[in-house]
Amino acid sequence: MPTAPNQPGEMTVNARGTLMGHPVGLFLLFLVEMWERFSYYGMRALLILYLVKSTAPGADPGLFGDTIINPGRGWSRADAATLYGWYTGLAYLLPVLGGIIADRLIGTHRSMVVGGLLIAMGHIALAISGLGDMAQSEVGMSAFIGGLALIVLGTGHFKPTVSVMVGQLYPPGDPRRDGGFTIFYMGINLGAFLCAYVCGTLGERVGWHWGFGSAAVGMLAGLGLYLWGKPRYLGGIGAAPEGARRAWPVMFMVVGLGLAAVVGLLKHAGAFGWLQDVLAEFTSKRPGTAFGLGMTLFFGAVLAAVVFSASQPKGDRAPVATIFIFMFFNAFFWIAFEQAGSSINLFTDTYANRNIGTFVVPTTWFQSVNPLLIILLAPIFGWGWTALGRRRMNPPMPVKIAMGLLFLGIGYLFMVWGANIARAGVQTGLESAAVATAKASMLFILATYFFHTVGELCLSPTGLSYVTKAAPVRFVSVLMGIWFISSFIANLGGGLVAAQVERVERGEIDLPWKFGGQADFFMLFVVTSAAAGVVVLVITPFLRRMMRSRND
Repeated sequence: MPTAPNQPGEMTVNARGTLMGHPVGLFLLFLVEMWERFSYYGMRALLILYLVKSTAPGADPGLFGDTIINPGRGWSRADAATLYGWYTGLAYLLPVLGGIIADRLIGTHRSMVVGGLLIAMGHIALAISGLGDMAQSEVGMSAFIGGLALIVLGTGHFKPTVSVMVGQLYPPGDPRRDGGFTIFYMGINLGAFLCAYVCGTLGERVGWHWGFGSAAVGMLAGLGLYLWGKPRYLGGIGAAPEGARRAWPVMFMVVGLGLAAVVGLLKHAGAFGWLQDVLAEFTSKRPGTAFGLGMTLFFGAVLAAVVFSASQPKGDRAPVATIFIFMFFNAFFWIAFEQAGSSINLFTDTYANRNIGTFVVPTTWFQSVNPLLIILLAPIFGWGWTALGRRRMNPPMPVKIAMGLLFLGIGYLFMVWGANIARAGVQTGLESAAVATAKASMLFILATYFFHTVGELCLSPTGLSYVTKAAPVRFVSVLMGIWFISSFIANLGGGLVAAQVERVERGEIDLPWKFGGQADFFMLFVVTSAAAGVVVLVITPFLRRMMRSRND
């Protein structure tokens, strides 16, 4: 998950002590971010599985060799993927507003505390929604949706603050800054790696709401550690701006609770279902109009980007334009990559053979493959780019973006292969579907995540860094916010695309290739990712000239 670097002009406040050559406060923020990501990715791994599981499933393996009955909500995969897309998308959109609130009103320290408390309360609400009769009632579902809203609102306050505070640990020009952000980035992935083995295992093998509740424990642990270490190791970092009122953080807490309650009440009143039915009827009866509206929004965004770029001084126009071009391909990448928590997660649960002897690997454990690979491979990539740079062979940013997209497409080839094997098992007719569909080896899933991680390491670390270098100083914050908006679009779009899996399986959506079943769906990402990568390679000379125009 990308994080925003320190913005130009921010004042650095000296912190106390060093460890491994870095301020001790860095490692405090590392642990805080680790626990917050633990809670977020723990929830992300469980969400779609909980929603689609039958309300009256058979016995599942328990945590201690026993069997449990772990009913879900019985949603369709399309509805679950749509909610997943909105949840993950808004978790990227609201930090744009949260960053403004932190900078201008309450400071990053108080914003972090407000966000952490809202996130923890959201996870507690998810846990409570599974108690007794609430586990299967509409009241419980409304409480669950309200809890999701709390988590999203809390993430809006929390996410933009920690990376800014990391940047404030180092004075301008400090050569340790890049290394500090590398260490911090490891905290993100360590939290994402650990959560599946705690939240995921408890959710799948004890009860869904035990998993949701354990995420709250992680967030509270991180927040408690931060409040203990803040006066010791961070000094005045994160202080509120002049004129800030002590009551404002409390006000934002109350506003967050109120908004989440309204969301829960709207769900209970059926407002979301009504809106979804209206949109479904509109798109089915007037597909041309719906497509036209979508294209109008797209070209409107393109026009706005062109106008904004053209309004810049001559030396800034081309570099700003490249930022928007890279944002487009960044969104393209993450729409496909974020299938990990939705369509790939569901495929792993239903169609993958997860048996190792008599042990069945929990589906959520596969969500830890990507962060583990990042922890292992990121130092190798960092060393490799540096070594290539010394030889003047380091690929330019457009080439790295193209490499990321091409590796992403290669990863999906394994999903197509695995989906074909699973479909062939069903078509034999010699076994029951429940047995026959479990024919795709988990090695296909692991190979997919490996190539996707390689693609991420090529593309992800370059984007935010490039924005800070290419953007005019007065517009860095604006363009950084727009970059996060592109991540919102990517995550929401990824969920909406994942909602079409069943329609593709049934042949309701006609694609040029005819593998059958989910292989057709995953082939879509092979083609689009590879095509986008080739386009970037073709226009790389043009993009490199645009990137150099400021120096020219």
